[in-house]
Order: sequence, then structure tokens, then C-alpha cells
Amino acid sequence: MILDTRKYQDSVEALVENIKAKFVETGAIVGDIINRGQMKFRRITDRKFPLGIYLHVAFQAPTATLGLIRSKFSLDSTVNRVFIETK
Repeated sequence: MILDTRKYQDSVEALVENIKAKFVETGAIVGDIINRGQMKFRRITDRKFPLGIYLHVAFQAPTATLGLIRSKFSLDSTVNRVFIETK
């Protein structure tokens, strides 16, 4: 995930807990959450947003809930991008 904290007033830790709660709401079991920190984008699509906070979330969920997870975070303004890799 890439987080957009430009309009977010609370701490990053509070945002991570909020994201974890959203995963749990969908029925996912959340494992490790790794905050990779702020990194510059290789391709900048918005000059006002050249970097974001990268967050790695390990979770277990049925395949049917992946669409629900994507839709839940598409409505969240603090989440810029979501990439889900299945194993």
C-alpha cells in the first residue's frame, strides 16, 4: 500500500491501526505490518505528491474477500495505491 498523509492530521501509527481495523472488518486475519517509510515515486503522476509512505501488510483471507478489500480501500482518501499479491 502507498499512503497519502497530506490531509491526515493524526500520527502514522494511528493510521496503520485504522487500516488494520479495516482489514479485520472484511474478515481477514492480519499478520505483520511493516512501515517501509517515505519513498519517492519513480514515476510522478502528481507534482504535489512526489512521495508516499509505503506499508506492507501480510494477511490471510479467502479469495472472495479480495474484491471487498480493494473496494474498502478505494474509498479511503489516505490510501493512494493498493497492490495485492496472492500466494
